[in-house]
Amino acid sequence: METFATPPKSLLRPVGRAIADFDMIRDGDRVMVAISGGKDSLSLLHILHHLQRRAPIRFELAALTVDPQVEGFEPETLKPYMATLGVDYHFVSQPIMEQAKENMNGDSFCA
Repeated sequence: METFATPPKSLLRPVGRAIADFDMIRDGDRVMVAISGGKDSLSLLHILHHLQRRAPIRFELAALTVDPQVEGFEPETLKPYMATLGVDYHFVSQPIMEQAKENMNGDSFCA
């Protein structure tokens, strides 16, 4: 497995503190992170991956990407990256925008 940079303490400390203070992750939990490939979701994954190896609690970590099959969004490159990270990775491709166009009757596509 490749070595990845350690997330900065300025991120690790508040995330670790929030997890402990709010009892967000318990021993034996299974945590899945939705990954878009952007800096926010990848940062969260790296922080949790780091904590998984060092925190006193034991939890499983996995990641999921839903490919909405829209032009300009190419999440396929995440597959080899997740393999090098060693995270259990799930990839689902679904024509979400096409389904929305058929069923939304002119309503907004925004979440």
